[in-house]
Amino acid sequence: MKKVLSYLMIAAVAVLICASCSKDGDDGNIDTLDELYRSKNIVKYGEKDYSVTSSRLMDYGDTYKNGTYSYGIQFILDGSDSKFVEIDILLAGAAFPEGAKIYNFSVSHAAGTMDAFFYRIGEDVSEKDGDLMGGSATVTKTGNTCEISFSATTPDGKKFSGYYRGTIK
Repeated sequence: MKKVLSYLMIAAVAVLICASCSKDGDDGNIDTLDELYRSKNIVKYGEKDYSVTSSRLMDYGDTYKNGTYSYGIQFILDGSDSKFVEIDILLAGAAFPEGAKIYNFSVSHAAGTMDAFFYRIGEDVSEKDGDLMGGSATVTKTGNTCEISFSATTPDGKKFSGYYRGTIK
């Protein structure tokens, strides 16, 4: 009887282990998709994904002459300087603050907002836009490492989203 009970316990443990390890892949859950995209540096435009191969910070200074500092964070796509996405963020100071901050789109040109979005995706380098209808970016800076996620909608309804973690040159 002890042997039968031992075999039943082993079988029960095996069933529990197998059940807990079932399908770890994409089950259509948005959290799973978020994790998939957060595992790599990527920009999504419509249904197409572009690999972010590098990034750079563009210092535009006090563009609006209102005491804000304008910075463009440019994401270079697929290893080509002719393909990029840029989000422009306005700050109260001359440097990105440590920690996490959400920048929402606004036409106010006020510090702490995202006010422009530029892209050049197609082979035609004239495909470029600077307007937004809405969007936001979350920037988390820890030392020299930045983690940035963003989503934006252009006036013609084009949707962009992206994620980047690394240093920005």
